[in-house]
Amino acid sequence: MSDFTGLDELLTQAGLRSKAEPMDNGLYRMQWGSAFVMVGVAGQAIVAIAPLFRQPPAERTDLFYKRLLEHNAYMGGMAAFAIQPDGWVVLHAGRSRKGMDAHELAVMISGVGRFADEYDDKLIAEFFAAHAPDPEAEDAAAAGGAS
Repeated sequence: MSDFTGLDELLTQAGLRSKAEPMDNGLYRMQWGSAFVMVGVAGQAIVAIAPLFRQPPAERTDLFYKRLLEHNAYMGGMAAFAIQPDGWVVLHAGRSRKGMDAHELAVMISGVGRFADEYDDKLIAEFFAAHAPDPEAEDAAAAGGAS
């Protein structure tokens, strides 16, 4: 008898299986807002990973990494940002399969999903989106320069 409950069974018990789309290699994909979370087994662990960006931004990279560390601190260990060897910026969490129950799985997956959905929008706005000029800032600068 195995000490490990299968991922499919845990997802079913957690009430998440109907939301989980099966992928290759035993992975499942779920969506939280604008973020996707991949869930799978890696050795003796279950991992939840949200791939966010193919690579860090080309500019202000040091500030980007600092922001990731600040966000890691805010998440209090529930999930963490990482840079994978291929350059992907991901948010992930994992736990040993041994003794994992459906509630723990649901908390881990939803934590990654919720934080990924929150932080992808913030990071896109700060580092990846082209910023249009702020008309109020331009008016204030013009008014200050006109005196």
